Amino acid sequence: MCYTRALSEVRRLISALELPDTLCEQACMLFRRAQGADLCQGRSLEGVAAASVYAVCRCNGLGRCLEEISQLATCEQSDLECTYSALNTELELPTTIPRPQNALPRLAATLEVPDEIRHRALGLATLAEDAGVTSGRRPRGFAATCLYRASHEFGYGLSQQEVADSANVSTSTVRAHRDCLFEVLEGQE
Repeated sequence: MCYTRALSEVRRLISALELPDTLCEQACMLFRRAQGADLCQGRSLEGVAAASVYAVCRCNGLGRCLEEISQLATCEQSDLECTYSALNTELELPTTIPRPQNALPRLAATLEVPDEIRHRALGLATLAEDAGVTSGRRPRGFAATCLYRASHEFGYGLSQQEVADSANVSTSTVRAHRDCLFEVLEGQE
């Protein structure tokens, strides 16, 4: 794959993820930086293109996960992970730590929940983060749990299976995070 086609792959991924044009420009610039730092040698250009898109999402605090990007990419997820790691290390990217709050808007939109539930879920995620219980946990799983809890508080009643499927996590993840969130809420009373 030539560099022009690799940049076309970046644009294709950005479009498929429905991300703004500004992120496309950032991802293309990151791909060129990787090229200039000889990070493309020995790696698939598709992997570098996909890793550039993922890195830009991480740097901008967007709730896009590796699995989501690798499903759309023309490379294996393992290539994407290894290449992202190299980009992050070698280029010292200003990535942000993934937070449940970043994943919530997309999950809420997927589940078509009312705004009041989305707002309550954001509040729950912030409470949990402030209590330090989100550290080391998958943000999408914790976001799904916050939506699950908020939906029940408002009588909307999402099932664990629905929120787990939308976040691409297991129901046991939702249950584990639910118990953790319950402890935080008990401590608030």
